[in-house]
Amino acid sequence: MEISLQKLLSFNFFSKSEVLAGKRGLKNLVTCVTVLDSPDAYKYLKGGDFVITTAYGILHDDHIQQEVIRSLALNGASGLGIKLRFFNNQLPQVMRETADNYNLPIICIPDDYAYTDIYEFVSANMISRVTGEVKREEDVFKEINESAYQDGLIGVLKTLYRWTGLVAAIIFDGRVYVYPKNKLPGLFPADKTKWRRRGSIFNANINNYCWGNGEIMLEWLSAEIKEQGRAQGSILLIKENRNFVRDDYILLDCASSACAMEIKKIRSLTNERRKYQKSFIESFFSGKISKEEAIYQAEDLNYHLPEEGITVIVNIGDNKGNIISEQKMNVIERIVTRILGTQLMFGFLDNNIVLYLPYKENLLSLMKEFYDEISKTVSHTEVIMGISRSAVISDVAKSFEEAKSAIHIGSCLNLVPKIYSFSNLGFYRLLKLPEIYEEMVKYYEDYLLPLKKQNNSKDLIATLSYFIENNYNYKKTAQKLYVHPNTVRYRIALIEKICRVNLKYAYDRLNMEVALKILPLINIK
Repeated sequence: MEISLQKLLSFNFFSKSEVLAGKRGLKNLVTCVTVLDSPDAYKYLKGGDFVITTAYGILHDDHIQQEVIRSLALNGASGLGIKLRFFNNQLPQVMRETADNYNLPIICIPDDYAYTDIYEFVSANMISRVTGEVKREEDVFKEINESAYQDGLIGVLKTLYRWTGLVAAIIFDGRVYVYPKNKLPGLFPADKTKWRRRGSIFNANINNYCWGNGEIMLEWLSAEIKEQGRAQGSILLIKENRNFVRDDYILLDCASSACAMEIKKIRSLTNERRKYQKSFIESFFSGKISKEEAIYQAEDLNYHLPEEGITVIVNIGDNKGNIISEQKMNVIERIVTRILGTQLMFGFLDNNIVLYLPYKENLLSLMKEFYDEISKTVSHTEVIMGISRSAVISDVAKSFEEAKSAIHIGSCLNLVPKIYSFSNLGFYRLLKLPEIYEEMVKYYEDYLLPLKKQNNSKDLIATLSYFIENNYNYKKTAQKLYVHPNTVRYRIALIEKICRVNLKYAYDRLNMEVALKILPLINIK
């Protein structure tokens, strides 16, 4: 218990006690109880001590009585509890005057109060700064742990607030939980890189931090929430209209342990859900379960399955084969909920985010917003999105393949942003990779490989591409290439000779156009 002497004396436990002197010091904080058994006991005070004594050792010496009171006050004692049976129940005048001068309260303690009872009441109890309730320290710890079990992380914050009276917050998986709600200062920096450490005070797990912006200065205590030795988040107490006291540190330390247990439970439940989620998604998009079974399992996962929907695949893998981390998964889930809603069918398949959602007129704009947010989250790697055409549930496997094809083919085209809708791929929709890849290679070898073998192959292919793009017009092609039209004529004649085609004929034109279109798909290999 860390409490003002005045508040301490208001409890029934001290109802028989009386303040004899030093009343101006009743606001002094009591942090512990110390027994004075010799005149020099003041040397061993911690600060905030409520000193109790019979004063028998200074019974007959006015000078020592005065010096003891003065030394106690100067060494941080909060007050002196004295049993007066050896003083004929009268406090010596010199002690009274010295106590008044140094604002050290002297309290008459009845003879039937055992020292151990006083020590036990002060050291083993805590007082709620919201309700005034007094409870044994271990019972408060039990209450914090039970609040985590019953109401999760918010329950811990509520209990922490009730006993400290300070705004409590938890930063976990990119979220900030606060109690009382909306009481966290608007300028509070959730980004820990902006915190300025003021040092460890209570133990290695609790630190004092601050942050300033002009005239605004925020200060708080923070304890790391650790699970299996790894920091999972932080739990905080925000300083308001009083300084931090010992009880704040003790309660915050206990709360961090309770949060660690709750986070372990959250992780376990989340992992189980994701396993079930992944199993369902694999079965659903492979077409291995019936429509009725899909709807049943979807409801169990709180998904809404539209009768007709769009499949979206977002590939966020990297060349090293790394799997999406749990922290990234949590962030992505919040992005999905914020942009696309809570009951959307969604999950992870290796390095892919997979969604099945109803068609909306603003679908592409939503997908662009979703793509941008995911790109920020996984900025270390390339993000590619494939969007299928609309399909009924019974055709979802086909829809899934379309989304994969959109990614595979679209990636070769290297557009920015890398959002590829199967319905917008035009001619490329006909190229069902990898089924016809070998035939495409042969097609390429028949029409473009001879050009590739030339020393100036880049110039020749660029000239052919611009020539086709400009409707086989020599002058416009020359303007695009910044060369003379005769140069274009020479190059086209060379191309026709090397490739054994005549670009005056529609058949040869078509074959060369197709060859150029599939060229990016060949180059990717």
